[in-house]
Formats: sequence, structure tokens, C-alpha cells
Amino acid sequence: MSSKNAFSEESQPFDRQESGLGSVDYTNLKVDSAGRVVIPADMRAAMMVKPGETISARVVDGEFRIVSPQVALKQVQAFARKWKAEHPDEKSVVDELIADRREEARREDERFRRLDREADEAADKAS
Repeated sequence: MSSKNAFSEESQPFDRQESGLGSVDYTNLKVDSAGRVVIPADMRAAMMVKPGETISARVVDGEFRIVSPQVALKQVQAFARKWKAEHPDEKSVVDELIADRREEARREDERFRRLDREADEAADKAS
């Protein structure tokens, strides 16, 4: 996922399939004098990262971990699928929010229609 789409307001497709994430066994990598490490092609493919893309990194208990935005998204989607399967009766807070916003918009539209009618009636009386 390129940086322009990573957190865009546009709808992103939800990957409903299994994660399909790849794995690569331990590989010895060298750290050069500038602290750089070259990530082998098979590892980049498993991480779903292409040259020039940004990845996130952290150290946890001495272990260096890197993740691409695509893999992070797939992990969140897998967590959401698992949670939904474990809580089938839970109502979606997103659906609730959308319903609340639609009701609020309906009431606002109704109010503006009433104000328009009253303004028209006042204009008719004035003429």
C-alpha cells in the first residue's frame, strides 16, 4: 500500500480471505559499517514490500521487528475476522455510528424544511 493510500479517507477493500502472509526461515544477514541491512528478495516478497516503500520498525526485548503497511493491515483484518467469529452477536459500533449520523441528518433536513416553509409563509403574508 503506497503512502498516498495508507490512511486515505477513501474506502479501502476489506480482505475477507485468509491473510496469505508468507514466511521465510531464519537467514543470516550482515550489518554494514553504516548499520544497513539488505533484506533479501524472498523476505521482501513475504513482507509485501517493494523498493522505495516505507516500513515500520521497532525493537522488542532485543528483537528487531519490521513490518510493512500491507502486512500490518492484513494482521488487523485477521484479528477483526477472529474477533467477529468469536463475538457473532455483537452489534457493530460502526453500524451504530452510521445509523446515528443518518438519524441526525434526517432530523436536520426536517428542521430545514420546516424553516423553509415558515419563511415562505412569512413571505406570503408580507406580500
